[in-house]
Amino acid sequence: MLNYLFRRLNLFFITAFILTVIAFILNHWSINYSARPGNYLLHYLDYMSAVSQGQWGLSSIDHQSILSKGLKAFAATLELCFIAFITANIIALPLGMCAALNRNSTLDSIIMGGALIGLALPVFWVAQVTSMLWLLGKPLPIDGVISPIFDIPRVSGFMLIDTLLVTDLYHFDAFFSRIADLCLPALVLSFFLSTEIIRLTRHSVNTVMKSNHIKAAYTKGLSETQIIIRHVLKNALPTIIHQLRLQSSTIISFAMVTEIVFSLPGAGTWLFMSIKEADYLALPAAVLIISGFLLLSNIFIDILLVLISPIKRKSLYVD
Repeated sequence: MLNYLFRRLNLFFITAFILTVIAFILNHWSINYSARPGNYLLHYLDYMSAVSQGQWGLSSIDHQSILSKGLKAFAATLELCFIAFITANIIALPLGMCAALNRNSTLDSIIMGGALIGLALPVFWVAQVTSMLWLLGKPLPIDGVISPIFDIPRVSGFMLIDTLLVTDLYHFDAFFSRIADLCLPALVLSFFLSTEIIRLTRHSVNTVMKSNHIKAAYTKGLSETQIIIRHVLKNALPTIIHQLRLQSSTIISFAMVTEIVFSLPGAGTWLFMSIKEADYLALPAAVLIISGFLLLSNIFIDILLVLISPIKRKSLYVD
């Protein structure tokens, strides 16, 4: 286990170093370090010293801290990803199970056909079409901004949590207003997540169903429901989690595009407006914040899989 952690941490530090070099190059370009004498190594060390102290620079738009703005924006993106992820799992896991348990049937073809079509559609097009169709009925807001009648202080950075902290002022009205703002963006993002989860669930469940211990469970007289709950899901989920971990960067990029279409405050809108206003210090900040989150979350998921998956634990000794 210690050797496994050492390998993962070693990979983490190497990747983090490469990412800090990329962020330094963007920072060097954005504020024109060429006017300062000295070599690049000294500039890089100065930059890393400033980053470690939280001095990431000030925005040229409103002269606020780039680090503070980036963290608030990325927190909103994570909030959207979380809501979409929960929605997608509620929809996609049962559909993936149905497709796997009825393999090569008409139901399987319909489910997988819909999933493949969903994978082929561009996210910005689906977001635009969804927003235009919703305008016909207007049951939900499409601008993505919480109603201005609510004055919500930013405490945690996650608006859903912050709205629950002011229930003494607005009861649950601000919370439900935030939920309404997230409905359409989360629906679009969960559509793409669902297609991926359906495909992964079908493949993983099919693999588990062919294993010998599932055949032994059938010979013992266990019902199909008992086999699925006790054995199939338990062995299929680690593979699904591992594959979704590899798609985390794609999910965040889709979320950022969705935010831009719906004008939802988040990392995508923040970067878009920063580039539009020539506030290029946002670029290295976004590289460090987003890539840092992805690196740490991947290590956490790796450790979690080792703890819950016997196959993953066995691979430690094979390595």
